[in-house]
Amino acid sequence: MPRQVEVIDKRTYDPNVYYTSLDPQSSSYRNKITKNNRLSSSLNTSRSTKRVNYSLADLETKLYTTKQDDNDNQQDVNANGGNPTVMDKFTQQEIIKSKRRHMELDTENQSDLSDVPMMLSALTGIKRDKIESNGGAIRSKNKFEMPKNIHLSYRSTKPPPPRRKNTNRVVALKKTLSSRRPLQNYWDTLDQVNKSIIYHNVTNKKFFKVLPFITICSVCGGYDSISSCVQCGSKICSLRCFNLHNETRCLHR
Repeated sequence: MPRQVEVIDKRTYDPNVYYTSLDPQSSSYRNKITKNNRLSSSLNTSRSTKRVNYSLADLETKLYTTKQDDNDNQQDVNANGGNPTVMDKFTQQEIIKSKRRHMELDTENQSDLSDVPMMLSALTGIKRDKIESNGGAIRSKNKFEMPKNIHLSYRSTKPPPPRRKNTNRVVALKKTLSSRRPLQNYWDTLDQVNKSIIYHNVTNKKFFKVLPFITICSVCGGYDSISSCVQCGSKICSLRCFNLHNETRCLHR
Protein backbone atom coordinates (compact mmCIF):
# COMPACT_ATOMS: atom_id res chain seq x y z
CA MET A 1 0.00 0.00 0.00
CA PRO A 2 1.56 3.38 -1.00
CA ARG A 3 2.37 5.90 1.69
CA GLN A 4 -0.10 8.66 2.34
CA VAL A 5 0.82 12.33 1.85
CA GLU A 6 0.27 14.53 4.87
CA VAL A 7 -1.18 18.00 4.28
CA ILE A 8 0.95 20.77 5.81
CA ASP A 9 -0.93 23.16 8.06
CA LYS A 10 0.17 26.74 7.32
CA ARG A 11 -0.58 27.89 10.86
CA THR A 12 1.69 25.37 12.51
CA TYR A 13 4.22 25.01 9.64
CA ASP A 14 7.89 25.47 10.60
CA PRO A 15 10.24 25.90 7.59
CA ASN A 16 13.19 24.52 9.56
CA VAL A 17 11.54 21.19 10.38
CA TYR A 18 11.05 18.44 7.79
CA TYR A 19 9.89 14.85 7.69
CA THR A 20 12.54 12.23 7.10
CA SER A 21 12.22 9.84 4.21
CA LEU A 22 13.18 6.86 6.36
CA ASP A 23 10.63 4.60 7.98
CA PRO A 24 11.40 4.29 11.72
CA GLN A 25 10.31 0.65 11.67
CA SER A 26 12.80 -1.68 10.04
CA SER A 27 11.98 -4.21 7.34
CA SER A 28 12.37 -7.11 9.72
CA TYR A 29 9.78 -5.58 12.02
CA ARG A 30 7.37 -4.94 9.13
CA ASN A 31 7.64 -8.57 8.05
CA LYS A 32 6.41 -9.67 11.47
CA ILE A 33 3.23 -7.62 11.25
CA THR A 34 0.24 -9.80 10.73
CA LYS A 35 -2.37 -9.31 8.07
CA ASN A 36 -4.95 -8.21 10.59
CA ASN A 37 -3.09 -5.15 11.90
CA ARG A 38 -1.23 -4.22 8.66
CA LEU A 39 -3.67 -1.46 7.78
CA SER A 40 -3.60 0.09 11.25
CA SER A 41 0.19 -0.02 11.45
CA SER A 42 0.59 1.71 8.04
CA LEU A 43 -1.67 4.52 9.20
CA ASN A 44 0.30 4.95 12.41
CA THR A 45 3.59 4.92 10.53
CA SER A 46 2.76 8.10 8.56
CA ARG A 47 2.01 9.87 11.84
CA SER A 48 4.97 8.49 13.78
CA THR A 49 7.61 9.63 11.24
CA LYS A 50 10.49 11.29 13.07
CA ARG A 51 10.85 15.03 12.69
CA VAL A 52 14.39 16.38 12.19
CA ASN A 53 15.35 20.01 12.81
CA TYR A 54 17.52 21.33 9.98
CA SER A 55 17.83 24.90 11.28
CA LEU A 56 21.45 26.01 10.97
CA ALA A 57 21.09 28.50 13.80
CA ASP A 58 19.80 25.82 16.19
CA LEU A 59 22.54 23.38 15.20
CA GLU A 60 25.27 25.99 15.76
CA THR A 61 23.75 26.95 19.10
CA LYS A 62 23.83 23.34 20.26
CA LEU A 63 27.34 22.79 18.94
CA TYR A 64 29.09 25.95 20.17
CA THR A 65 27.33 26.67 23.45
CA THR A 66 29.82 27.85 26.06
CA LYS A 67 30.00 26.42 29.54
CA GLN A 68 28.08 28.34 32.17
CA ASP A 69 28.54 26.18 35.19
CA ASP A 70 30.63 23.06 35.72
CA ASN A 71 28.12 21.61 38.17
CA ASP A 72 25.22 21.95 35.75
CA ASN A 73 27.24 20.24 33.00
CA GLN A 74 28.13 17.40 35.32
CA GLN A 75 24.47 16.88 36.15
CA ASP A 76 23.56 16.89 32.45
CA VAL A 77 26.18 14.25 31.75
CA ASN A 78 24.83 12.06 34.51
CA ALA A 79 21.25 12.55 33.31
CA ASN A 80 22.19 11.52 29.77
CA GLY A 81 23.67 8.26 30.93
CA GLY A 82 27.29 9.38 30.96
CA ASN A 83 27.41 10.58 27.32
CA PRO A 84 29.94 13.47 27.02
CA THR A 85 28.85 16.76 25.39
CA VAL A 86 30.55 18.55 22.51
CA MET A 87 32.48 20.81 24.88
CA ASP A 88 33.87 17.73 26.65
CA LYS A 89 34.96 16.10 23.40
CA PHE A 90 36.76 19.17 21.97
CA THR A 91 38.94 21.72 23.66
CA GLN A 92 38.39 25.46 23.46
CA GLN A 93 41.38 25.83 21.15
CA GLU A 94 39.93 23.33 18.66
CA ILE A 95 36.52 25.05 18.73
CA ILE A 96 38.09 28.47 18.08
CA LYS A 97 40.13 27.00 15.24
CA SER A 98 37.00 25.46 13.73
CA LYS A 99 35.08 28.72 13.99
CA ARG A 100 37.91 30.65 12.39
CA ARG A 101 38.18 28.21 9.50
CA HIS A 102 34.42 28.39 8.98
CA MET A 103 34.52 32.19 8.82
CA GLU A 104 37.47 32.13 6.42
CA LEU A 105 35.60 29.84 4.06
CA ASP A 106 32.52 32.03 4.32
CA THR A 107 34.48 35.16 3.38
CA GLU A 108 33.92 36.21 -0.24
CA ASN A 109 36.85 38.62 -0.66
CA GLN A 110 40.39 37.39 -0.09
CA SER A 111 41.41 40.81 1.24
CA ASP A 112 39.01 40.43 4.20
CA LEU A 113 40.77 37.35 5.63
CA SER A 114 42.86 39.56 7.91
CA ASP A 115 39.66 40.84 9.58
CA VAL A 116 38.49 37.34 10.60
CA PRO A 117 40.31 37.29 14.00
CA MET A 118 38.83 40.67 14.94
CA MET A 119 35.29 39.57 14.02
CA LEU A 120 35.69 36.29 15.88
CA SER A 121 36.97 38.16 18.92
CA ALA A 122 33.93 40.44 18.87
CA LEU A 123 31.55 37.45 18.65
CA THR A 124 33.12 35.20 21.26
CA GLY A 125 34.65 37.76 23.63
CA ILE A 126 38.09 36.11 23.38
CA LYS A 127 41.16 38.28 22.90
CA ARG A 128 42.42 38.64 19.38
CA ASP A 129 46.00 37.73 20.34
CA LYS A 130 44.81 34.42 21.73
CA ILE A 131 42.84 33.65 18.56
CA GLU A 132 45.84 34.40 16.35
CA SER A 133 48.15 32.33 18.56
CA ASN A 134 45.87 29.28 18.37
CA GLY A 135 46.59 28.82 14.72
CA GLY A 136 46.96 30.91 11.62
CA ALA A 137 45.11 30.54 8.38
CA ILE A 138 45.55 27.26 6.57
CA ARG A 139 46.25 29.17 3.37
CA SER A 140 49.32 30.84 4.92
CA LYS A 141 50.54 27.57 6.47
CA ASN A 142 50.37 25.67 3.20
CA LYS A 143 52.00 28.45 1.20
CA PHE A 144 54.86 27.26 -0.98
CA GLU A 145 57.38 29.59 -2.53
CA MET A 146 59.04 28.57 -5.78
CA PRO A 147 62.84 28.99 -5.73
CA LYS A 148 64.07 31.64 -8.13
CA ASN A 149 67.05 29.61 -9.33
CA ILE A 150 64.92 26.68 -10.55
CA HIS A 151 64.56 26.10 -14.29
CA LEU A 152 61.49 24.26 -15.57
CA SER A 153 62.18 21.57 -18.15
CA TYR A 154 58.69 20.21 -18.86
CA ARG A 155 57.61 19.48 -22.39
CA SER A 156 54.67 21.84 -22.09
CA THR A 157 56.92 24.69 -20.91
CA LYS A 158 58.64 26.84 -23.47
CA PRO A 159 62.41 26.73 -22.92
CA PRO A 160 64.04 30.03 -22.07
CA PRO A 161 65.79 31.82 -24.95
CA PRO A 162 69.56 31.34 -25.01
CA ARG A 163 71.55 34.30 -23.81
CA ARG A 164 74.00 35.83 -26.21
CA LYS A 165 77.51 36.27 -24.92
CA ASN A 166 78.70 39.85 -24.93
CA THR A 167 81.99 39.93 -26.80
CA ASN A 168 84.30 42.90 -27.09
CA ARG A 169 83.15 43.54 -30.64
CA VAL A 170 79.48 43.76 -29.65
CA VAL A 171 80.27 46.03 -26.72
CA ALA A 172 82.36 48.33 -28.89
CA LEU A 173 79.63 48.47 -31.55
CA LYS A 174 76.94 49.35 -28.99
CA LYS A 175 79.17 52.02 -27.54
CA THR A 176 79.80 53.56 -30.95
CA LEU A 177 76.12 53.51 -31.95
CA SER A 178 75.00 55.02 -28.66
CA SER A 179 77.55 57.84 -28.74
CA ARG A 180 76.26 59.54 -31.97
CA ARG A 181 79.18 61.91 -32.12
CA PRO A 182 79.79 64.10 -35.17
CA LEU A 183 82.84 63.55 -37.35
CA GLN A 184 84.76 66.52 -35.95
CA ASN A 185 84.45 65.30 -32.34
CA TYR A 186 85.46 61.79 -33.37
CA TRP A 187 88.46 63.18 -35.23
CA ASP A 188 89.59 65.17 -32.19
CA THR A 189 89.54 62.09 -29.93
CA LEU A 190 91.89 60.09 -32.20
CA ASP A 191 95.61 59.97 -31.57
CA GLN A 192 98.26 60.99 -34.06
CA VAL A 193 98.91 57.46 -35.39
CA ASN A 194 95.26 56.77 -36.25
CA LYS A 195 94.91 60.23 -37.77
CA SER A 196 97.84 59.64 -40.12
CA ILE A 197 96.55 56.19 -41.18
CA ILE A 198 93.06 57.49 -41.94
CA TYR A 199 94.37 60.57 -43.72
CA HIS A 200 96.75 58.65 -46.02
CA ASN A 201 94.09 56.03 -46.84
CA VAL A 202 91.56 58.70 -47.79
CA THR A 203 93.92 60.77 -49.91
CA ASN A 204 95.51 57.76 -51.68
CA LYS A 205 93.81 57.16 -55.02
CA LYS A 206 94.43 53.42 -54.89
CA PHE A 207 91.66 53.04 -52.31
CA PHE A 208 89.03 54.82 -54.43
CA LYS A 209 86.78 52.73 -56.70
CA VAL A 210 85.41 54.95 -59.45
CA LEU A 211 82.32 53.37 -61.05
CA PRO A 212 81.71 53.93 -64.79
CA PHE A 213 78.70 55.87 -66.01
CA ILE A 214 75.77 53.46 -66.66
CA THR A 215 72.89 54.23 -69.04
CA ILE A 216 69.61 52.54 -68.15
CA CYS A 217 66.22 52.18 -69.84
CA SER A 218 63.66 54.85 -68.91
CA VAL A 219 60.85 52.25 -68.78
CA CYS A 220 62.16 49.11 -67.06
CA GLY A 221 65.61 50.18 -65.79
CA GLY A 222 67.57 47.64 -67.85
CA TYR A 223 71.04 48.41 -69.22
CA ASP A 224 71.38 45.89 -72.08
CA SER A 225 70.93 46.96 -75.75
CA ILE A 226 70.17 50.57 -74.97
CA SER A 227 68.75 52.72 -77.77
CA SER A 228 67.11 56.13 -77.78
CA CYS A 229 63.83 57.50 -79.02
CA VAL A 230 64.10 59.59 -82.22
CA GLN A 231 61.50 62.14 -81.15
CA CYS A 232 62.32 62.80 -77.46
CA GLY A 233 65.69 61.09 -76.94
CA SER A 234 64.63 58.82 -74.00
CA LYS A 235 66.55 55.60 -73.55
CA ILE A 236 64.82 52.30 -74.49
CA CYS A 237 66.11 48.73 -74.29
CA SER A 238 63.54 46.60 -76.18
CA LEU A 239 60.60 46.74 -78.59
CA ARG A 240 58.13 46.24 -75.75
CA CYS A 241 59.53 49.23 -73.88
CA PHE A 242 59.50 51.21 -77.16
CA ASN A 243 55.76 50.55 -77.72
CA LEU A 244 54.96 51.42 -74.12
CA HIS A 245 57.05 54.58 -74.39
CA ASN A 246 55.23 55.71 -77.55
CA GLU A 247 51.79 55.06 -76.00
CA THR A 248 52.26 56.70 -72.60
CA ARG A 249 55.60 58.51 -72.10
CA CYS A 250 56.83 60.08 -75.30
CA LEU A 251 56.76 63.89 -75.04
CA HIS A 252 56.65 64.65 -78.83
CA ARG A 253 54.12 62.17 -80.13
